[in-house]
Amino acid sequence: MRALFTALIAAFAISAAFAASVSVDSVNKKCPISDMPVKEGVVVSTADGDIGVCCGGCQKKVAAWDDSKKAKFVANATASKSDDSGAKKAAKTGGDAKTWSEPYLLSTCAASGRPIDVKGTPTTKVIDGRELKFCCGGCAAAVAKDPAKWLPKVDKAITARQMGIYPTTTCIVSGEPLMEDGKDTGVSMVINNRLFRVCCKMCARKVTADPAKYAAKLDAMAMKGQAKAYPLKTCVVASTNALGDAPKQMMVGGRLVQTCCGGCAKKVEANPAKYVAIVDAAWAKTKAVSAADGAVKKAGKTDADG
Repeated sequence: MRALFTALIAAFAISAAFAASVSVDSVNKKCPISDMPVKEGVVVSTADGDIGVCCGGCQKKVAAWDDSKKAKFVANATASKSDDSGAKKAAKTGGDAKTWSEPYLLSTCAASGRPIDVKGTPTTKVIDGRELKFCCGGCAAAVAKDPAKWLPKVDKAITARQMGIYPTTTCIVSGEPLMEDGKDTGVSMVINNRLFRVCCKMCARKVTADPAKYAAKLDAMAMKGQAKAYPLKTCVVASTNALGDAPKQMMVGGRLVQTCCGGCAKKVEANPAKYVAIVDAAWAKTKAVSAADGAVKKAGKTDADG
């Protein structure tokens, strides 16, 4: 009997020790870096909740995340309320439809229109579920206070940027044509920094209800189209490394980006605007060369005819 009592006490002690290792105050049960159980009291505090970690080393790594990444992790961890095995991935990808967002790829402040780095490091803030970048904290505060006033201007700029690489002329929901008698009859809408084109209000409601689903559909179309004539033969990060026959492929804001390895892909995830700009510049150069070749061929044909 005494042995049984001792065993029960030991089991209770082990259970208590394990329970103490999980912070009741953190939004997650597993560390987003190591995937180990979080340690009581070891957290990274955010405006939306505390992110639990397993040790001081992981605490430093999570603390180094930008505000957008922290907010995405907290949102996904709060929504799941599970053992958080998928939260580590959610922090990187943007998670489910409720918290999904594309990165902010404009080079100008979402409020002032000035370069986002005019005062040094840009201010990043998640407003209405979307990542935005600003030239200063004052602009961020102004948009956070009255997003309806400022965001239409941002949406207009994003529409202009993504329209040129939009992969389909049909409604992303119904498949109906968006052109009639040479006239654009489609409706453009921007959700969390991504352009969607639909044919009617009903389809617009479906996209609003699950933007991640339709963004994935667009990405599949865009990747197939852009891969055929991808303008770079080397890695967008390590420019001396050839892409080879099986490069790492990722879609960022409707643009295909290819890297030579997973390590370089992580660098693109950490600073997408920088590397998307490199790919955009390569596409622009390719188009310029094609236009010049076309002009030369046309001129040669004219001369021959004359």
